[in-house]
Amino acid sequence: MKKLFNLENFIYISIVSIPLYLVKFSFLSLPTNVFEIMAIIGIIWFVIARQGSEIELSGYKKYFIPIVMLVAGLVASALAGEVYAIGFGIIKSWFIIPLLFSFVGAEVLRTNKNKNIFTAIYASAFLVSVIAGVYFFLEKLTYDGRLQAIYNSPNFLAMFLVPAAIIGVLKFAENRRYYIFSLAIILFSLYFTFSYAAWLSILMTMMAVFFLRNKTRKNYNKSWLIALIVLSFIFLQSGTSKMRDLVQMSERSSLNSRMMIWKAAGKIIADNPVLGIGAGNFQNKYLEYQKYFPPYLEWAVPEPHNLFLALWLQAGLLGLIGFVWLLILLGKEVWRRKKEGSVEMIIGSSIIFSMLVHGLFDTTYFKNDLAVIFWLSFFSVIKKRSKNGLEKRS
Repeated sequence: MKKLFNLENFIYISIVSIPLYLVKFSFLSLPTNVFEIMAIIGIIWFVIARQGSEIELSGYKKYFIPIVMLVAGLVASALAGEVYAIGFGIIKSWFIIPLLFSFVGAEVLRTNKNKNIFTAIYASAFLVSVIAGVYFFLEKLTYDGRLQAIYNSPNFLAMFLVPAAIIGVLKFAENRRYYIFSLAIILFSLYFTFSYAAWLSILMTMMAVFFLRNKTRKNYNKSWLIALIVLSFIFLQSGTSKMRDLVQMSERSSLNSRMMIWKAAGKIIADNPVLGIGAGNFQNKYLEYQKYFPPYLEWAVPEPHNLFLALWLQAGLLGLIGFVWLLILLGKEVWRRKKEGSVEMIIGSSIIFSMLVHGLFDTTYFKNDLAVIFWLSFFSVIKKRSKNGLEKRS
C-alpha cells in the first residue's frame, strides 16, 4: 500500500484531476477548488519530504529574474487597478500555485519518469473527451451547435484538448492501437468545438516539429499528412454557420468580434501602458470603453482573446517583458539542445509553441488548467539528462 500511496503517484493523480478546478468552494472564507487543494497538498508533501536536504536551484537561476518580473508586474497591476481580491486570487490560482506545483512535479519525477507528466495530461484530456462525447450524443450543445461539455465555452474545451492532441501525435509510435482509439475520441470532441484557432495551432506546431526535428523525406511526408488531416477537418466544417460567417466576413463573424475586442484592448493599453489594469479587471474596463466604439458584437468578454494583450493588461509592461524574456530563454534552450531530442523536451516545447500560436486568437494561459499545463511543459523542457542518467539542470 505504501508503494502505491507516495508523492510520485499523487502528482500523477493531481495532473489527471486538473479539470476538478471547476469544482469550487470556500475554505476559511477563501475561494478555492478541488485541484488547487490537491496541488497545495503536493507542494507541502514535497517540502516535508525534502526536510533537511537542499533543493538544487542553480540550474534555474537564469529564469529567476523574468519570473520575478512577471509576478511583480501582476502584483503592481493589481494594486494600481485596485482589484485586490480578484487580482490576488488570480495571481494565486493562475501563477503561484501552478508554478510551484509544476516545479515540484519536475523535481519529484526525474529521469524517464518526467515524460509521464504528459501521459497524465493526456489521460486527463481523454477522460474529458469521453464526457464531452456523452454531452454531444445527448445533444447538450451551445445555441450555435458547438460542444463545450463541462466548460464555460467551446473555446475553453478546445484549449484544454489541443495539448493532448499534440501529445497523442508525438507519442503515437509508442502504442499505435491505444493512440488510434484515444486520439480519435479527443479529436472528435475537439472537432465539434468548431475552434479554428485550435486547428491552426495544431497544424503550425506539427509542421514545425517535423520540419525542424529531422529534415528527411519521411518527416516532410508526415508534415503534409498532418496538414491534409487538419485541412480536411476544416473543410468538413464548411457548411456550418460559423464557417460561412468567417468566409463571407460577416459582420457577426468570430474574427470581426475578436477584432473589435482587440481594438478595445488596444485603447485600454494606450491609456494604461505601464501598469495595466490588474488581473480579472478586463470585463469591467471593456464595458467602460464601449463609449469609444460602435456597439460591441460581444458583451461578456472576461479576457481579450489574445495572450499577449492579456499579459500586458493584467501584468503591466514589466510582467509582459518578463514573460517574453522567459520565452526567449526557453527558445534558446530548445535550440541549443535540439540534437538531444528527448521526448519530454520535444513534447513540452511543442505544447508551449501551440499555446503561443493559439494565443494569437485566444487567451491560452489565464485559466487554472492551462496555467498548470504551461508550467509543467516549461519545466519538462529545461530539464537535461546527464551522461550517467541522472537529471541535472543545464
